Amino acid sequence: MAATQAKPILVAVDGSEPSWQALETALQLAKLMDRPVEVLHVVQRVSAGYFSFIDRHLREEQEAYGSKVLAEAQERGKKAGVPVAPHLLESGKDPSAAILSYLEQAGPVKFLVLGTYGHGFVARHILGSVTERLIREVATRGLPVPILIVPGKAAES
Repeated sequence: MAATQAKPILVAVDGSEPSWQALETALQLAKLMDRPVEVLHVVQRVSAGYFSFIDRHLREEQEAYGSKVLAEAQERGKKAGVPVAPHLLESGKDPSAAILSYLEQAGPVKFLVLGTYGHGFVARHILGSVTERLIREVATRGLPVPILIVPGKAAES
């Protein structure tokens, strides 16, 4: 089966080390299974309140960061010899809402790959809140999407 006709492997990347580890795992599996990879990055709409120019600046900054993360993901895919399709998503609340919406509209996927935690301070000590919500919501909504959780590697001393 050609990679372009196969169900893609999705991976959510936020630029944190665990998310890059999830991407590397997704790329290795995609190469073995002859599957394309779709990389998702979520920009959270942040409102500073009364100052629209600050809101615009924050949004532009987040979109630039997201584009940088997705470009890095594409470069890693190219080095691994795996086709990577980037997707910059938006969410007004939690990144999991945007990822769930994407899963509901994307059609069949092989599976979703996530890191154990992302950029949050507390989340570094437990399973990430976005990862936890995605696991719970995929099951609750009955979405036919297996989820692969890639544990973060411990920092070397």
